[in-house]
Amino acid sequence: MQSLDGFPVGACGIVDRLELGDESFRRVAAFGLAPGSRFRLRRAAPWGGPLLLEVGATRFLLRRSLARHIRVRAAA
Repeated sequence: MQSLDGFPVGACGIVDRLELGDESFRRVAAFGLAPGSRFRLRRAAPWGGPLLLEVGATRFLLRRSLARHIRVRAAA
């Protein structure tokens, strides 16, 4: 299990755990990024910029500071 900010670009994964406070948890879960959900990491901006994630038909940017607290694993 690794944090989302170190996940390989272009790969698909599954969220294992969100280690976030209540408000951040709700904000991230509103985009569908909840434990058990599948995602694809589309892009990672250089210099520590945001990540572009795809969850179902939804694409959104996620700050790396939040991604650091999301535990994921590669999808088979």
